Amino acid sequence: MLGPLLPTPDPDHLVLTANGDILGSDTPRNRELARRIKACLNACEGIATEELERGIISDMCRVLTQVVPLLEHRVADRAA
Repeated sequence: MLGPLLPTPDPDHLVLTANGDILGSDTPRNRELARRIKACLNACEGIATEELERGIISDMCRVLTQVVPLLEHRVADRAA
């Protein structure tokens, strides 16, 4: 659950502080942005910043799009 959004001088911006506070106007758009930021942080936990900057997420998605069909085919063959 996200905490309350604290006001900032510019209602069109969100600010993420070093303490993890999210500052901004409490609007549906900003709540969705804050939710998305939290989901991204949770999903990337344990992945080094340098790896993220080098595009490891794109690389993993590319590999999965190649491997998943092969695994599904293998499972189907075993079931037959």
